[in-house]
Amino acid sequence: MTPELAARKYQFREGFHLVDYGEVGLPIFRLTLEAITMAPRFMPTIQEFAMRCLALGETHEADVANMLGLKLDVVIGAMNVLISDGYVTREADSDGPDTFHLTEAGELRLSSDRLEVPQEEMIVVDYDGIRRIPLRLTGESVVRPALLQGTGAVQIRPYPAEAPGVDELAIPDISKVIRRQRSEDFRRTVLSLKRVVRRNNLFREGVALVYAADKSDEVQVAFVIDDKLSDAYELAFAQHGGPKKMGFVRAIADTDLSKKLEKMVGRPMYRSMPDREAMMAARKLELDSLVEVDSVRRAAAGLPPRGLNPVAAALVAAEERLEIARQGMDTFEVRPLACYEQTELLDAALKAARRSLIVTSAGLQPSILNAARLREIDLLIGGGVQIEIESYLTPQTEPRTGGRYDPLSEFARRAAKGGLTIRKGRTQDFFFLVQDDELAVISTRPFLGEVSRRTGFMRVQGLVTRKPAFVEEIRSIVLGSSNPVGRHGN
Repeated sequence: MTPELAARKYQFREGFHLVDYGEVGLPIFRLTLEAITMAPRFMPTIQEFAMRCLALGETHEADVANMLGLKLDVVIGAMNVLISDGYVTREADSDGPDTFHLTEAGELRLSSDRLEVPQEEMIVVDYDGIRRIPLRLTGESVVRPALLQGTGAVQIRPYPAEAPGVDELAIPDISKVIRRQRSEDFRRTVLSLKRVVRRNNLFREGVALVYAADKSDEVQVAFVIDDKLSDAYELAFAQHGGPKKMGFVRAIADTDLSKKLEKMVGRPMYRSMPDREAMMAARKLELDSLVEVDSVRRAAAGLPPRGLNPVAAALVAAEERLEIARQGMDTFEVRPLACYEQTELLDAALKAARRSLIVTSAGLQPSILNAARLREIDLLIGGGVQIEIESYLTPQTEPRTGGRYDPLSEFARRAAKGGLTIRKGRTQDFFFLVQDDELAVISTRPFLGEVSRRTGFMRVQGLVTRKPAFVEEIRSIVLGSSNPVGRHGN
């Protein structure tokens, strides 16, 4: 499930509305522990004590049964297994019952059991920095901080920040989650934990959903992990004061810019937006159609594309319903922007632009302006589309990151060749996407990323319009016919 689909799926919450979302890394401590362990005995008790009776000099099954206080047929069954395992031999006696003796392998097995002693060894466990419990995770479930930074994901800090000491670790819980060694389950019994030898900070990938209350300043943060909403993570994060400590409450509660948006675009355009019930109904219809398409597409994966295929037919029908739902969204002259659709609208504009494209942003982040989107821009340049890019950054042709990929220098080089226009803009509250006379989007989130790496969340507000007259009005605002409102200013 993509972060956008997760945000769509869980966007509705009673008394709240979704204001932001994003990929996150949830803190994991990978602990290397010095422990005292003992290997368990895998031989069944009856077989083991039958062998011990033979070692004491008993040679007949009836005598072993008497010594152990067991029924004869139970001992006969145990002896048959020991013979098949090569630990005991049978000697037939024509004058009486058969006799039994330990083999050399049987004697070695008994002696190794007697010599079994506890041992010190290193064990590795993963510990959840939010819920404060040990977990059993696969290697693919966690990433290192450097890799997480490259994806643009927000790192969630552990609460408290310190890794647990051995006195906080319960042996029964640790025994269940010890990481596999050589692809095998841990097969020893943990007797005690001595100390934490090493701690590595890792992250578990997920999606955070940030909700603002409709009638108060309350903020709630939910987490989607493995495509499911995790109540346990949300509760633990809230109990540890996560929203307040990361600044979510202050940043979101104090930045309602709806009045500034109305002032900027004018009352006629702003008041053309549908009421909340109509917008919610349209979004639910789109969501249901999208979930249906995703479900049918998964079912169709791997099936032959030719011949009579009812799943393929169901996919076509589901995609048609999704298209109808999206057309219904587009019938609104102007509507509120949902935080999860901003990137989708950017991609749609990159594919649909035929004459002009204007994009304004704070920064130019490689995680957003990746190679695929840069190729889309190159195709537009080749097709003669007039492209204007505005950000807070001063254009320069030399990469800011040494020899690594830098969107700013890539744009500057193309601008030097006359392929597009790139300019430095002033700080403002709203950012714009204008494609031909077909689409205009206003958002409080920069379309191409912040100046620095994203470290938190915000209240995403804005509007979307496909009405040509409104698109032209917004274009005039971007190009300076109206003065943009300063960011967090007047």
